[in-house]
Amino acid sequence: MALRSGLRLWLSRNVVLGSLAVSLALNAWILSSTLLQEGVDPTCEVQRETLIQSMRILNHRLLRQEGTDKPAVPAAKEKPSGDSSVSCSRTSVVDTEAARLWGKPRRTKGFLSIGIPTVKRENNTDYLDVTLNSLIQHTSESKRDQITIVIFLADLDSDYNRRLSLEIYQNYSMYLDSGFMQVVQAPKHFYPQLEGLKQNFNDTRERVKWRSKQCVDFAFLFSYCRDLSEFYLQLEDDVISSEKYLTGIRDFINTQTSAWTMLEFSELGFIGKLFKSSDLQRLADFIMLFYQEMPVDYLIRYFIQLLPHQKSFLHLPSLFQHIGRRSSLVGKEQNLVDSFFVDSLKRRYNDSDNPPAVVSTNIPVFRQFKPQLAYSAEPGYFWAKSPLDGQGFFVLFEEPVRLSRVVVETGSVEHPTDVLENGTLEASAHLVSVNELDNTPYCSDYVRLGDFETGRFEAVTQSREGLGSFEVKCLRATVTRDQQVWMLVKEIAIWTVK
Repeated sequence: MALRSGLRLWLSRNVVLGSLAVSLALNAWILSSTLLQEGVDPTCEVQRETLIQSMRILNHRLLRQEGTDKPAVPAAKEKPSGDSSVSCSRTSVVDTEAARLWGKPRRTKGFLSIGIPTVKRENNTDYLDVTLNSLIQHTSESKRDQITIVIFLADLDSDYNRRLSLEIYQNYSMYLDSGFMQVVQAPKHFYPQLEGLKQNFNDTRERVKWRSKQCVDFAFLFSYCRDLSEFYLQLEDDVISSEKYLTGIRDFINTQTSAWTMLEFSELGFIGKLFKSSDLQRLADFIMLFYQEMPVDYLIRYFIQLLPHQKSFLHLPSLFQHIGRRSSLVGKEQNLVDSFFVDSLKRRYNDSDNPPAVVSTNIPVFRQFKPQLAYSAEPGYFWAKSPLDGQGFFVLFEEPVRLSRVVVETGSVEHPTDVLENGTLEASAHLVSVNELDNTPYCSDYVRLGDFETGRFEAVTQSREGLGSFEVKCLRATVTRDQQVWMLVKEIAIWTVK
């Protein structure tokens, strides 16, 4: 027992030492960045290698503790003889006036800037218009003065960029003139060496060049947007937004109770990632330092781990969906779909009353998809894992109410099979107690109102007495047969007798 305890202590000590090594290296990097701004040029290649070695030490310690030898930061392949080291002393601070091609700059900072890099794809496949039109459609006119969409022409073909720039101006001149959109382009000297780079992760030379350029593209966008707004959102040129994406972002920011570096509004790659604009230049510098080492989404994770508040927080449901099938990497097809995205979170029954109530369940809930989301005005829905016979969900009204109509809809366009296959809805006037463990109510003398049919329940009456002919305190939806599929309750709508 003592030996085992001592071993755990030894491992923990080494992990801490590895973390300290990373912290010291990061401080050295930050100091060097400061010296650069003051005109002192440290040896940047040494700086980068020091940080890489520090990250390898930390990974090695952690992986040994987990009992695996697979490296998370692999050793780089040796460069071919004669290949000179890549200089990293270049500045990553963007001259915004020189970079902007179209779009009226705003005098004051807004709430959100949205960065969208776009490049040419095979067979002239183009998703950019779909992406821009989705954002325009889902951003009300009254909110557009707080948002700047930055379209970055990131292709290395200057003729293609020139044509696309003119097309964007012709199609979106109104939004460019108002400051809602800007079109930017990086000068060629912003890009470091992209040929003959390290082939980490067993990537081909073509893929290394593609992902290394992508890192530089993101660094450019980060630096350009550093002073545009309070927050920055990263998108790609082949995504669509949900109907209330802006409300979802504001609400999620306001609900954070601890320090954060990144908030995520999509589970996929580098789509829908939100940062504080005050972190953007430092993030751009970090990416430029390691642009050839690994993909940008890996670098972002390391950047977060090197900071005091290391957590990122994922918003569910997702607010952005990937729609592209043809990658910007030549020859690559991709079918990435965010399974937690819902196109429209808008309530279908806007005329319902939904008097104050608490919605609860004794079915295992999936992640953040809590029962209350199906009832409240907050965007979202209730999603539960395979319900069993006898389980259910409940609506407990603050005050007893007479009901004229009740609608419960399960399943969605994205998840059409996740319905309540067999169930019944009952009402009760008498609350006996509330379970302290899961907050579900125990009510007596339930009266059956009807059954679910094809995943939907609806009951309506014209009687002044209301459904059940009494004032209802509790509603109970009960599963009447085990089911393998999950259950998604999209909306619970309640109308009261007037």
